[in-house]
Amino acid sequence: EIRTPMNGILGMAELLSNSEINDRQRDFVSVINSSASALLTIINDILDFSKIEAGAFEMDPVPFDLKSSINDVTSLLRSTAQEKDLELIINYPSDLPKNFIGDAGRLRQVITNLVGNAVKFTETGHITIDVGIQPSRDMVVCTIDVKDTGIGIPSDRLDRLFKSFSQVDASTTRQYGGTGLGLVISKKLSEMMGGKMWVESEVGVGSTFNFTIAASISPKN
Repeated sequence: EIRTPMNGILGMAELLSNSEINDRQRDFVSVINSSASALLTIINDILDFSKIEAGAFEMDPVPFDLKSSINDVTSLLRSTAQEKDLELIINYPSDLPKNFIGDAGRLRQVITNLVGNAVKFTETGHITIDVGIQPSRDMVVCTIDVKDTGIGIPSDRLDRLFKSFSQVDASTTRQYGGTGLGLVISKKLSEMMGGKMWVESEVGVGSTFNFTIAASISPKN
């Protein structure tokens, strides 16, 4: 029920922005919309984190197209990247299978979080998404690497990334916002999908967030 009133605010703000209002009023509506969107993101993070901690988070395996899922995420974030003149690149080798069985919704959530962070913390350059598939017994291990040319993270602060309600430092929180839960949730989701998550980074050069999931290959391939 917490999400419902926030969606109502966002919906009414959108309707108001499409009505006959002046430029000053439109600026006010824009602030309402962006603030409500940010608050809804925080609410979603806290609710997801609470479910995971309570052991009430369940996976929902369904057939899905991995390449299409990645394309869906980049389509949503492409306009934000273009505003910063950033290029989003997907490296999905043509000889890899595309159809799997797994929790497509949670997979997209993890990819969205990592690519969204990459766009947020990158001012120039590009974000690359590399995909790899390795057989593992009766399943496969899907590896997805999200590499950016952003601000990077000091090596002595990498351990803070996957701690609840933690940011790299206070200035990062002030400048970029967020709860510090996004990466924690993403790491836990990857583990719940039979994989893991880790990061490599260099200050001023960029970061690479890597994660894996275990999935069954769909007969559709």
